[in-house]
Amino acid sequence: MRIAFLAALGLSVALAGPAAADAPSMADRLVNDPRVESLNPYGLRLPPTIRADKSVQFGKALRVPLKGHADFWRVGITTPVLKPVRKGDQIVIAFWARAEETEAGAPGKIGRVQLEATPVVRAVFEQPFEVGPDWKMYQLKGTADQDYAPRQLNAALQLDAAKQVLDIGPVFVLDYGQPAT
Repeated sequence: MRIAFLAALGLSVALAGPAAADAPSMADRLVNDPRVESLNPYGLRLPPTIRADKSVQFGKALRVPLKGHADFWRVGITTPVLKPVRKGDQIVIAFWARAEETEAGAPGKIGRVQLEATPVVRAVFEQPFEVGPDWKMYQLKGTADQDYAPRQLNAALQLDAAKQVLDIGPVFVLDYGQPAT
């Protein structure tokens, strides 16, 4: 069951004898609420619609029509990290996305995905993404730069990088803890 869930997430699975039985479960690693209904959109006049879509995990997606802007970070979605994170923890942001409509068939663009400290927004790590027309899980990995209490971090997808319609599915923030020494 755990392996099927990990595979459904598109995350790599490494099992090695007895240590695998002691490994934290996916529920232990999950530090946010990944459901589309829990995402916090910002920067749009009207909130984006939640659509039923059986072709993405959990069957729902947030449809976000975008005009494209040089200040792409003004429109996006966030999901708060609900558990504490320690300095040096290995964090993965994994999210489902597809570009439903783009100009001239160009790839969709997410200007930046980042783990950000709050309330004064400061990126801990970040990366832009090109998004294709089919559902795909994208991943960003990084390391926590200090200790954080619950809700002091968000995963943020800054979306307004092109004229496009993006569908965003579940967004997972996973804490893999300290690297093995």
